[in-house]
Amino acid sequence: MKKIFAVLMLSTMLFAVGCGNQAQDATKDAQQKVEQKADEVKKDAEAKVDEAKDKAADIKDDAAKKADEMKADADAKVDEMKQDAADVKDAAKDMVNETAEKLEEVTATGRTIALSGVMPGTSLDDLKAMFGEPTLTEGDVLTFVDGLKVKLDNATKKVKEISTTSADFDTNNGMYVGATEYSLNDYCGPADSVRKITNGAEYEYNSGDNKSKVVYKAENGFITAITCSLK
Repeated sequence: MKKIFAVLMLSTMLFAVGCGNQAQDATKDAQQKVEQKADEVKKDAEAKVDEAKDKAADIKDDAAKKADEMKADADAKVDEMKQDAADVKDAAKDMVNETAEKLEEVTATGRTIALSGVMPGTSLDDLKAMFGEPTLTEGDVLTFVDGLKVKLDNATKKVKEISTTSADFDTNNGMYVGATEYSLNDYCGPADSVRKITNGAEYEYNSGDNKSKVVYKAENGFITAITCSLK
């Protein structure tokens, strides 16, 4: 009886040991599978991150290329506009020179009032033929290249007044903004009237037919503005 009991106990112990080993093996297998799955998930995540980085880099490169293309187009348009402006300015100067030559021919009966070839009474069409389209329009006042300002008579659409504070224009007597105040007498003779202003004076000269006038504004010894107008 004791032998049978001993055998049973031994069998029970062996069975328990076998089950324990199986449980440990099962646990190890499960752990290995979990670790394997975790590695797979990690690698998949890293691959997606790398893919996203590559796409972001491609998008950035495309954006940079488009920006460069847009800048190149803008620079080209600016250069083209500058060239167009230069062409208009050159054409205007040529027209002014031609008109100035004509003025010299017709100035025989007295002083002619004109600024850069434009006389009070000049038509709007002739004005545009000389200087092109105005760069700024404010009511009846038009501004052309280099700051030449023209005031129109609304009824006749002819030049009522033309003025400048720029050295780019001169009268048919050769006076221009920036010239000395004392050169007026040498180029234009004595003024018909003189008005004192702050820091200087305004010298007025009438046309030969007494229908128009030119006023030279002088400050601190220099001509700062010239205005030709109908009286």
